[in-house]
Amino acid sequence: MNPETEQYDEKINNMKKSFFSALDDFKKYYVYYNKNPEVNEFQNYFSNSKGQLQGLSSDMFLITNSIQKKIQDLDNEMKTTSIKLESEKKLNEELTKLIKKLETTQDGSKIMIDDAKEEYNIQYYKNWELFVGIGILTKLMLQLV
Repeated sequence: MNPETEQYDEKINNMKKSFFSALDDFKKYYVYYNKNPEVNEFQNYFSNSKGQLQGLSSDMFLITNSIQKKIQDLDNEMKTTSIKLESEKKLNEELTKLIKKLETTQDGSKIMIDDAKEEYNIQYYKNWELFVGIGILTKLMLQLV
């Protein structure tokens, strides 16, 4: 569990424990105060227990708001991450297509290189044939003259 989550959990559990004891005190002093409103001691106990319940209520309200704010922050962060993830997925698809095109181009270039080598070899042999042919014709003509 997240340390922050554990803190919230601990606070809520402590408030839960103290709530029931404060509620019991409130019930008891509420009855005493309403039966004997002239006794200042009951009035003080009743006010204290009422204050405890109000304090616990406000603390719970603050914790609830804090948790809701954290949830909203996490939700916004998740939305931002989701948007970034979608853009990265699109980029990945584009790059994958580009790689496939480059691989296809590379295969095509290999074929073109092989074809060029073959044409070069053919032209090379033709040039040698012409050179040898010219040499033979030159010898024949020199012998005829």
